[in-house]
Amino acid sequence: MRRSASPLVALALSVLALLSCQPQPKQLFIEVDNSRRTVTTDTATVREALAAAGVSLGALDRAKPDLYVETAPDMVIVVTRVEEKYETERVTVPFEHETAVNEALPAGESRVIQLGVNGEDEVTYRRVLENGIEVERTEISRTSVSRPVNEIVAVGAREELPAVSLGGTIAYLSAGNAWLMRDSSAGRQPLTTAGDLDGRVFELSPDGHSLLFSRRLTGDAQTPLNQLCSVDTTIVGERPISLPIQGALYAEWSPDGTQVAYSTAQRSASPPGWRANNDLWLVQAGQLISGTLRPTQLISANTAGEYSWWGSTFRWAPDGQKIAFAGADHVGVVEVLSGRLRTLAQFVPYRTYSEWVWTPAPAWSADSAFVAAAIHGAPLAAEDAQDSPAFDLWAFAADGSFKVPLAGQVGMWACPSWGAAGVLYGQAANPLQSADSRYALMLRDRDGSNPRQLFPVNQEPGVETPPQVAWSPSGQEYVFVYNGNLYLSDVRGGAQRQLTTDSQNSQPRWVRGR
Repeated sequence: MRRSASPLVALALSVLALLSCQPQPKQLFIEVDNSRRTVTTDTATVREALAAAGVSLGALDRAKPDLYVETAPDMVIVVTRVEEKYETERVTVPFEHETAVNEALPAGESRVIQLGVNGEDEVTYRRVLENGIEVERTEISRTSVSRPVNEIVAVGAREELPAVSLGGTIAYLSAGNAWLMRDSSAGRQPLTTAGDLDGRVFELSPDGHSLLFSRRLTGDAQTPLNQLCSVDTTIVGERPISLPIQGALYAEWSPDGTQVAYSTAQRSASPPGWRANNDLWLVQAGQLISGTLRPTQLISANTAGEYSWWGSTFRWAPDGQKIAFAGADHVGVVEVLSGRLRTLAQFVPYRTYSEWVWTPAPAWSADSAFVAAAIHGAPLAAEDAQDSPAFDLWAFAADGSFKVPLAGQVGMWACPSWGAAGVLYGQAANPLQSADSRYALMLRDRDGSNPRQLFPVNQEPGVETPPQVAWSPSGQEYVFVYNGNLYLSDVRGGAQRQLTTDSQNSQPRWVRGR
């Protein structure tokens, strides 16, 4: 018979088993706050060991190994203190250097016309520090305190072009300044020198004695879009004057020069940078110059039509009794005396998939009976109506009685203009991709018949978009912009005569006045 173990032995074995199940003290090393601590603890995890050692962790602090890892003898625990700070400082924004070609200077000469001034931004950074050392610096916001002013150096580019006689006065834009030619291309001279014309308004009075233009204004969202100004063209060196109208999208002299029509907009922080009011006002020219503004409203501010925030285009009829207007989906006429509106055409707007909006450019016949305009056409296939690439040229009776198709598939930038010989317009080289196509200059009789190409006459690529043309007072000659320069031609299709050389010209205006 087998004898059982003594009670004393059984008790010893039970105690040994119980002791083996209890956590055993172990030596650990904790590196924290630029020191190394040695601790002896029986805790099971890194989290518990740190707590037992009196080491607290901030919300961003890290431990290695991770807090859930079991402790082991001679384990090294590294604690990284992490801080996040936000700091704001002002930084310099260096100005840029610009070169402006200036025909008033001989070739090879240069002149600083605007000194550069550094700007300043207020920048907020997010800084991340580990154990007091920066490991990350991120810019999270930037606010302009003052904008830099670029240095502008005018460089002479005068070339000896043959002088061309002109029947009247031509004004044009060049590098943000207004220039004038009177009687001859050899006598061109600048009317402004600050280089701040924004090109929204640029209109020569019928007698050629005054230029109406808009200057851009810089500032925050509360700053007006621009400042309407005028300058006397008959006195060399005359300083422009500011007029009591700001935020002008359109302004134009009446055909007799006694009134000015204008439309306004508000600056906007979102693209395209303004929100049109789509209003239309009339003011006596004398009041405008004297500053005693008492305008008459023809069209009240409105949001009628698609994409109305872009704004309408306007054009005064030669008889002074009507003004044509056009938006992204319509063309119409407003009567000056009564303010009566008449819609001549409605169509589906063109979707550009960008921040700009296409609108027609209406043009009047000399007798004020017809308005010509390119109209967005119907789809050519299964595309959505707003995506149709078709644009056709139409003439509309100003009284709304009928309309006549002048030419099909001309492109969105046809920009017609009416001269004594008919309608001059742009014909896109690629009419189904006409937004950035080059354009030929075409002339048709007022009924759309007898088409002929005026430019190019050889192998030139055509004019840039949009075509820019100004008829002579006789309606037989015209000035157009090609590769940034002005050229003179006539309806007979003769050789073009170059008038400028600096490749920065736009918006020619031609009147009879001298």
